Amino acid sequence: MDNKKIRLMSEAPVAEAIFKMSIPMVMGMMVQVFYNLVDTYFIGRLGDANQLAASNMALPIFMMLMAIAGIIGTGASSYISRCLGNKNYEEANRVTTIATGLLVILSIIVTIGGLLGTNGIVKMLGATELTFTYTKQYVSIMFMGSIAVMCNYAFGQLLRAEGDAMKAMIGMMIGTVANIILDPILIFVFDLGIVGAALATVLGNFLGLTYYIWSFAKGKTLLRIHPKQFGFDKEIYGEIFKIGVPASLNQMLMSFATIIANNIAIGYGELTVAGMGVAMKIMTIGTFVFMGFAAGCQPLVGFNYGAKNHSRVKEIIQKGIIITSIIGVCLATLFGIFASGLISVFTPDQEVVEIGTTILRALIFSLPFIGGQMVTTTSVQAMGKGIAALILSIARQGILYVPLLIILNKLAGFEGFIYAQPITDAIMLVFAFIIVFRVLAQEDAKQVIEVNQC
Repeated sequence: MDNKKIRLMSEAPVAEAIFKMSIPMVMGMMVQVFYNLVDTYFIGRLGDANQLAASNMALPIFMMLMAIAGIIGTGASSYISRCLGNKNYEEANRVTTIATGLLVILSIIVTIGGLLGTNGIVKMLGATELTFTYTKQYVSIMFMGSIAVMCNYAFGQLLRAEGDAMKAMIGMMIGTVANIILDPILIFVFDLGIVGAALATVLGNFLGLTYYIWSFAKGKTLLRIHPKQFGFDKEIYGEIFKIGVPASLNQMLMSFATIIANNIAIGYGELTVAGMGVAMKIMTIGTFVFMGFAAGCQPLVGFNYGAKNHSRVKEIIQKGIIITSIIGVCLATLFGIFASGLISVFTPDQEVVEIGTTILRALIFSLPFIGGQMVTTTSVQAMGKGIAALILSIARQGILYVPLLIILNKLAGFEGFIYAQPITDAIMLVFAFIIVFRVLAQEDAKQVIEVNQC
């Protein structure tokens, strides 16, 4: 095992360790943002608000694919980090092998099921007569490329679990660069429109996955995949699904909430759907920065929890929350000042620009609160706290956002619709603090009991 990586996770000053683990992930996540922004930009250049709206309607499918992959990726990476902290390297390799096999099986099931039910899924997404064909084209290609999208996402998580954030970033960068190159070629040169954007996304994910497979096959990683180790192991399956299901439930609920939001938005017209889509894509810049820091903190928390260094675990969580909150305030300020200019980059339609600007200036109030939520959620996942992870996963989108979205839209119309998310996130951050610090208090109490027994 790489002693340099082990020392970083166990001994380096906490702030330094967070930045060293997180910056490559943030860079990688920024690369991931381009998957969405580049598609939005080039589709917007077509000058067709219906295709722009369709790409936003299809977004929940992309989110759902990553959520399903995250069941395995997040669950396995949490257990792998704890295994490495316990110096149980053989178990970590076995988890990696089993996770890989499960990913392939799940991907095949999703591909078949998605293609068989495409028409019904597109209707559920809220597509109208004007957007149905475009949405169906995009969604169909996403399902055909499920294996590439899902495995690419999950393999990046497995590499982060062993502390190799750089390889995870390189894989994402390869995919995004390919997407940036392929988008204009397929959309404009081959005149494929939204179909070209979907193909570029799938091909980009395929190339990123190819790099990950090469890294494992050539022994460039700490973890190893041994096909003969694949099989049923009650403990490993239990650890993977105990954390993976609650963690991915959050993303699934985000996808579900987006579908509901799109169905409400269509009541205000296709231009509102298009404007909201652009605003939400810009918001992913902030969201993915926070995801990068949360992903950087996760292996640090898991490793030190496995090593029973609870004081370091607590410091990692506290400093992670502070760092992401400061970044959130800065991003909210920038997005608020330059909202109109940012929206206009992606569409020449002035009505869409005006609507998108209004929506973006409402959504930015979420940014100071999202990072802390993500750090706390990934931390309880890393510690293997299934119940706490489940509560945090279902609370934001399921318990809070969807009811608030429906209620506020009825009570305050469009204003209530666009401010439902910021109100949700402010409440959620307080709730997340209560949950994570309760978990930490329980761990401190357990440690005191163990010391007294010794």
